[in-house]
Amino acid sequence: MRMESLIFDDVSVLNSKLMEIAQEQQKVTANNMANAETPGYIRRELDFQGRLKQLMSEGNTEAIGDLKPELVLDNSGTVRDDGNNVTISQEMNDMMQNGIYFNLLAKAFATRINILRTAISGS
Repeated sequence: MRMESLIFDDVSVLNSKLMEIAQEQQKVTANNMANAETPGYIRRELDFQGRLKQLMSEGNTEAIGDLKPELVLDNSGTVRDDGNNVTISQEMNDMMQNGIYFNLLAKAFATRINILRTAISGS
């Protein structure tokens, strides 16, 4: 078995892609917060879960690495008189949840590498 197949297997590719998307989500949330007082600004979010679910159910794991989240407008929530629908408290909550999610993904990735390292070294 080649080393690349151990390190770059489907689980590692998925984990890496989810970490990449979590980083992008932080940028989107920060941009929403920066525009909280911009008249007419509609909050944005990343849409990728539907496509990821489809790829997983099809067993198309090769395409996961190429998955690109789509930036979409979120027209839900209350729109203020100035046409803006950003709520700072919601964005802060989203940012904290996403940070925890990213940290869990990073921990899972590190644990996986440690298991491989232990298996290779035999100790």
